[in-house]
Amino acid sequence: MNRPENLSVYDELDLKLGIKSSLPHVKGTIALAILLWECADRPDELIYSQQNGDSIVLTDELNQWLVDALSEICEEEQIGFEALMAGINENQLFKSQMEALIVAFELVWKLAKVSFVEDGKVASAERTGGTRYPKKLLYTVNADIIHSLIDSNYDAYIRVLLSWIGFNINVDPECEQHMLHLLTALSEEAVFKLTDGNRDVIFNQDSVYTKLLETEDVVDINGDSEAKGSLRVLKSLLSDGMNPYLSYSRGNVSVAREKRSSLEAYQKRVDMFLRLSATKVIGLEGIDAEDEGFSLENYEENRISTGCNVLLYGVPGSGKSWTIEHEYCKPESVVERLVFHPDYTYSDFIGQILPTVAEDGQVSYKFTPGPFTNILREAYNNPGKEYILIIEEINRGNAPAIFGEVFQLLDRKVEIRDIDDDGYPIGTSEYGITNMNIAEEMYGKDRRTEKVRIPSNLSIIGTMNTSDQNVFTLDTAFQRRWDMRLIENNFANVDPTLADAEILDTTVTWRNFCVEINKIVVGNSARMTSAEDKRLGAYFVHLRDLKFNEAMGDLKVYDALRKKESKGNLTDDEKTQIAIIRDAIRQNRKFPEKVIKYLWDDAFKFNREVIFEVTEYQSLEQVIRAFMYAQGLDRFKVFKDNVKDAFTGEDEE
Repeated sequence: MNRPENLSVYDELDLKLGIKSSLPHVKGTIALAILLWECADRPDELIYSQQNGDSIVLTDELNQWLVDALSEICEEEQIGFEALMAGINENQLFKSQMEALIVAFELVWKLAKVSFVEDGKVASAERTGGTRYPKKLLYTVNADIIHSLIDSNYDAYIRVLLSWIGFNINVDPECEQHMLHLLTALSEEAVFKLTDGNRDVIFNQDSVYTKLLETEDVVDINGDSEAKGSLRVLKSLLSDGMNPYLSYSRGNVSVAREKRSSLEAYQKRVDMFLRLSATKVIGLEGIDAEDEGFSLENYEENRISTGCNVLLYGVPGSGKSWTIEHEYCKPESVVERLVFHPDYTYSDFIGQILPTVAEDGQVSYKFTPGPFTNILREAYNNPGKEYILIIEEINRGNAPAIFGEVFQLLDRKVEIRDIDDDGYPIGTSEYGITNMNIAEEMYGKDRRTEKVRIPSNLSIIGTMNTSDQNVFTLDTAFQRRWDMRLIENNFANVDPTLADAEILDTTVTWRNFCVEINKIVVGNSARMTSAEDKRLGAYFVHLRDLKFNEAMGDLKVYDALRKKESKGNLTDDEKTQIAIIRDAIRQNRKFPEKVIKYLWDDAFKFNREVIFEVTEYQSLEQVIRAFMYAQGLDRFKVFKDNVKDAFTGEDEE
């Protein structure tokens, strides 16, 4: 038995809300596209232009068709053939860039798809330079709807179209109004964007109607920044008087004269049309589609399988974040990054019910998704794109509590079963959970009772410093759901610019200092808890922390200037000098404040005598002061001789 196939699923349209192409005289452009279709006997596809130097003009075939179809009207209105062709070839259908035509024809009126005649040429090919390339129009059923109107009084409506194109022709005003109303109705699904302060407002014409009827005041569609994309077309069509319900002047929209009552009824019809247009098909879960059609199975077949849970751990500065950026994130990956901390909660991560206040002051409560739910939704709805959620410092928050029941989703499917496979790709959550709030965000209100799963194109990557104190522990049940990866603490892959940089004005490189100190840390394991975790990471400092500002000079000079400053005796030159010295001090203190402080306060907190000269320096303040007031290798005299000699190499002399 011959029966129809399942519903087809189509790619989502790029609304091109951010492009800058504009389309002036849009009424004449739409009119010419309709006129050419009518004169060419209404084909599904129409190659309407051919190359003429850097420009395009009407094809020879269409030239003849127009002459044949319009001869009587042109003769009656005394329009010569050359004038007809000249006026048509000056139309924006030939002059405008491809992207502007796409916005008008595909996104505003859905009248036709615009393509280059030459296959493989991208839509942006006309952005730079003045060259235009031959194009074609692939018409939609909206052209048939327009034809139904034209066919009711063919001669009168062709005259309207010619008038809109720019020819001086008398038209029937009633027919012109009918055409305007029809084109307005066809444009009601179009979406526009303007900037309002720090936020983007995505709206349609119904939004404008509603605001006009509510406030009885003009509506500004200029926004606070340059108009782009379909908003430019909206301003153009309003300037051309193409919406019979609205008046327009310099970005301000108002209700057209004597149109308020008819607009009220029309707005209700538009609202109902948009509601019905947004209808979803319920019951697709049971469809057994094969090669074509829309089903949940097909949707998952197109999903990439990159999803994994990875937990990178190691000492501070070992390069965990560097590894994520260089080994896990690709240029096309969509990355969301967040940090766990002791006050971070399940509600922060997943979402929570919060009050919202409507414009009329009514308070309601709705689920506000957190970062996990947001990226879950985006990953589910974009199966061909890789998404990565990065959780820095995952053990600084109570991770099992923050994940809550989502903890169950971390078990990933690892193989396709020969029998009773669930149809989901590898990398999807092996088990689903019931969470109606998350389900509604992911699947929509009609599917809020479905099980939630992490899709196979979403990865979760966490980092944790093994040496951190006062943090939460990750239990075995939590850790086993992650691929654990220790980031080795060595200089094998560290940029030599950092590794071989000298510390301030010493001749000691960061590599030598770090390696020798870490040997002492590990060798001190008998007197230090988790000694291996107390090592300095290769990325513990940045290159800027090692740079020396020689303007600091001898700090005894600074001390003398400070005494004069306290007495108010500084000259203008001395004020400048002390300011320069303080800038240099701030730079030169970065290394001791970051590295030496860590060694004193953390790594060797309970046995400082192992590396520091504690008989001479009993406090961190004394250590840093001695380091700052010394010069060159003498800065390291705060360390015991054997330690200092290890990274300065003095014991080899």
